[in-house]
Amino acid sequence: MSNLIRPTLQEIINRIEEDAKARLTTDELRRSDLSAFIRVIAGASHALYNAIDYGRKQLFSDSADTVYLERMAHVFALQRRQASRAEGKIRFTWSRLTAVPVGTIVQTSDNIQYVTTSSPDGNGVCSVKAVEAGVASNIGAGVDLRLPNPVEFVTGAVTESAITGGADEESDTSLRERVLFRTQNPPKQGTASDFVQWAKEVEGVGQCWCYPQENGIGTVVVRILDTDGNFASDELCEKVRTYISSKVNAVCTTYVWTPIVQRVNFKLSITPDTLQTRASAEKALRDLFKEESMPGGTIPLTHVHAALSAVANEQDHAIVEPASNIVATDVRHLLTVGDIEWLSD
Repeated sequence: MSNLIRPTLQEIINRIEEDAKARLTTDELRRSDLSAFIRVIAGASHALYNAIDYGRKQLFSDSADTVYLERMAHVFALQRRQASRAEGKIRFTWSRLTAVPVGTIVQTSDNIQYVTTSSPDGNGVCSVKAVEAGVASNIGAGVDLRLPNPVEFVTGAVTESAITGGADEESDTSLRERVLFRTQNPPKQGTASDFVQWAKEVEGVGQCWCYPQENGIGTVVVRILDTDGNFASDELCEKVRTYISSKVNAVCTTYVWTPIVQRVNFKLSITPDTLQTRASAEKALRDLFKEESMPGGTIPLTHVHAALSAVANEQDHAIVEPASNIVATDVRHLLTVGDIEWLSD
């Protein structure tokens, strides 16, 4: 809000002082406690301006604080996505075949804990779920686990496959984006924007794109990434497909997939050629791809040049490969930054 609408405290003091003195008729009154009263009144007025300014910001979803943002989301029947717990499979190792009770706790070396939700099969494989919700509980395959409470004959455990699906509670930034998207794209009984909105209501979903009739009339393909910008797991894709099926009114077949990785390798040089400048340039490239890449999309080479030119302390650079605009193979592929070969000056 400009100062023409919201004056500063000193401007308020000056206005009240000039107005008061203009109404005085004697020097005696001018030398009274008027100055103190002016500042008390100005302070109260300034506080009112503050309250009005704060209230004005809460009227709009792009500036509202958490409580008011959630209130706006509630009007549109949007709920903040809650944190979710990662799930996957582990394999127990034992000195001899034994029973491992459901509910057995295993944990990583940094004390991230998981609880078994099924009994091990003959190969020692069973399902687990993270004890605490959050993205920190996502771990890869082949991670060694230990039992804080030993089970007889069990010698250890290892993740059979990646344990995925853990997500943190939705941030204000993400919720704000969904409220703005809903405001700008009101429901139209199954348009592409509806499918995007439904997909993003599922915990763990980040970016999303919709392609009506990609597989023929009566089909809709939705492609998603998780909240970390990574390619989505099969479990998350199936979760989104089930949720969308419960929402859509039209009779259609919905497919939910994660895009196919299309790595783009770079050969480039940058001046000054330091480790810090290289790291900043790589981050700039990844940020550019995160911002502009979409399945079947194109990233103009001029945008790559612009991203590198914006790197702090960059004086010059040259891109040998790619030599032209970067184009995804088809709508199934998503451009990502691959290997970067740094060329010396």
